Order: sequence, then structure tokens, then C-alpha cells
Amino acid sequence: MSLSSEIAGAIDENDFSTPLPTTTTTNRIMNDENISITQRMISACSGSLITSLVVTPFDVIRIRIQQQGILPQNEPCCQVHFPGHFTKTINPQQITAPELFWIHNNYCKSGAENCTKITSTFQGFATVAKHEGIATLWRGLSLTLFMAIPSNIIYFTGYEYIRDHSPFQNLPINPLLCGALARMISATSVAPAELIKTRLQSIPTDSRNSSHVLSNLLKDSFAMVKKQGISTLFKGLQITLWRDVPFSGIYWSSYEVFKQKIGHLLKTDFNNTTTPEKDDYKVFITSFLSGSISGTIAAFFTNPFDVGKTRLQITMDENPNQHKTNMFKFLYNIYKREGIRALYAGFGPRVMKIAPACAIMISSYEVGKKIFKNVNSSGNGNNHNNGN
Repeated sequence: MSLSSEIAGAIDENDFSTPLPTTTTTNRIMNDENISITQRMISACSGSLITSLVVTPFDVIRIRIQQQGILPQNEPCCQVHFPGHFTKTINPQQITAPELFWIHNNYCKSGAENCTKITSTFQGFATVAKHEGIATLWRGLSLTLFMAIPSNIIYFTGYEYIRDHSPFQNLPINPLLCGALARMISATSVAPAELIKTRLQSIPTDSRNSSHVLSNLLKDSFAMVKKQGISTLFKGLQITLWRDVPFSGIYWSSYEVFKQKIGHLLKTDFNNTTTPEKDDYKVFITSFLSGSISGTIAAFFTNPFDVGKTRLQITMDENPNQHKTNMFKFLYNIYKREGIRALYAGFGPRVMKIAPACAIMISSYEVGKKIFKNVNSSGNGNNHNNGN
């Protein structure tokens, strides 16, 4: 999951929980919220930088673990994966697996040496840092940040526009449908960058040559576009949507439940602007805990789609009809050949990424909104007093 692709659709729970059927309702909600669209967007984006810095290493290890399912199990390093060697050592049960895209001269001339198989998240941190350089753990960070901003902006503006022009405005299900559609638009818009980021994080290299990886990857991507068309940049999009849209639905369903229960336990008031210092820390704790728990639950149910997405995006396009393969059949074949464990490969680092990512983003957003509410309320009070 890129970072933005799994949490961009999980930011404004008030929008999801409150339909806007009429102008009167809209005015009431704006009065209740006392916060502008710009302030909402600033609040939503405030946690992007720190979240990306914290969780990108987990994303790298997650992709490496998921990739190992189609690599020679005892030799996971780039230097031994020339096509001839690869076909001789691959597991017979995986002989039909497509070739990894980076088994080419651009990447394997000077690949990482003496790698070992990644068996756990923190062992993976040590292995990658030792053989490829510690900076490799933050490979793709710039692309993550590059995607987070437009993804959040598209999600918010798209959701607001679709919601206000929806034919289902009078139905309670309207926010859910509009949010899902906005999530699809957002994920599609950043799909090319998501593909490049996933491929970038999958390539094993040594620290001396890591600076050339992105340039080689971009050259290969442009060459593939010229050869097979622009659709190659959207490889894995279908399965990405199968991961992201259910993730968003499961996340919000869980978040609302835990927010209510934890908020009731802590007596949290999300709209208290008279004594803000009393509730600010409670808002943070409630949203942080609710977000991390809900993110973990959603990650569990959508992990098979995440495995399928990674495998599709890092394999070769030797079969032009490969991307048209039925998604459920694709996942079933993985299960049939490798077992249920293969569909939950990388679940550990994914949860360790998603839980803090959801927690930081939603708590940053809630606290940001709370601060803006306090400021706006204070400003309105001063204006009222000045008017008197």
C-alpha cells in the first residue's frame, strides 16, 4: 500500500457519517464544524510528512517479503537472478510464475551481495541496511510524498463535488457511495506513481549503485510505454482498487465503533471549543487508538489483495493478456500453489506500517480540526464583541 493509497480515503469521518441532502442541512453542518474546506485539507495533510518518514521502511520490507514468493528461496540476491540461473533454481511449483522485471543488465550487473532471506520485519531492516545501505529503507519516500498531496486533494475535492451532485443525497448511504467513488478516482490518478514506487522498492542493489536505480527504472518504464502503450502504467490497478476500497469501508466501519466506545470511556468531546485544553489530549488519544486498531483490522482482511498487487506490479509483461487475468483466480492460484501463508506474506510489516500511519493521520486530522475550530470560535467571538 502506498501510504496515500490506503489512508487517503480514510480521513474525514464526519463527511462519511453525515449526509448532506439539503441546503439547510449543509448550513447546519458548517455551523457545527465551524471549519472551512481549506482548513480541513491542511489538517488532513499535516501528518503526511511524519507518517511517510516513519512507515516507508516497513513498506520496503513488506514488498521484499512478498516478492520472495517468486524468487529462488535460498538465493534472494540480485546478482544470481540472471534468467538462465533463475529458471534452473526456481521451485518447480512456481515454474509458471512470470519473470521479475528487474532481472536485466540495468539492475543485476552490480546487485547486492551476500543477502539472506528476510524472515521477519526487523531482521529485514538489518539485512537491507547491511547489504544495500540504510538509505534503501527509505527508497521511494519522495514518490510517497509526491503521491500523498495530490491523492488527498483529489479525494477531498472529488468527494465534496460528487457528494453535492449525487442523485442519492437524501439517502444515508450517499456518503459511503461518494467516498468509494472518490477513492477510485484518487487511486487511479496516482496509479503510475504507485507502480513505479512499488517497483523501485522491490529492486535489490548495493549501496554504491543505488543512485542509478530510479533512472534505469524510469527508462525501462518509458520504453515499456512506447512498446505496449500507456495502459502499462496502470498495471495492478484493478487489484489495488479491490484492496483500497474495501480497506476504506472496513476502516471507517471499525473506526466509528471504536471512536464511540473509547470516546465514551474517556468522556471525549470533539466539539468542545469553550475549554479546548480540557479535551485536546483526549481527542488525540481517542482518534489515535481508534485509528490504529481499525487500520489493523482492515489490513488483515485486505492483505491477500496487497500480495496480489505487489506480485502483479513487479513481474514482467511477457504475456500481454496477463493484466486481464481474473483477480480472484490469480489469488486462488497463489493459494493453491503456495498455501494461505503466501496470501499473508508481509502482513507483519504491513500492519506495523498501517497501524501508525492510520493513527498518525487521523489523530493529526482530528487535532488539526480541533485547533481550527478553537481558532475560528475565538475569532467569531472577538468579531461579535467588536460588533457590540
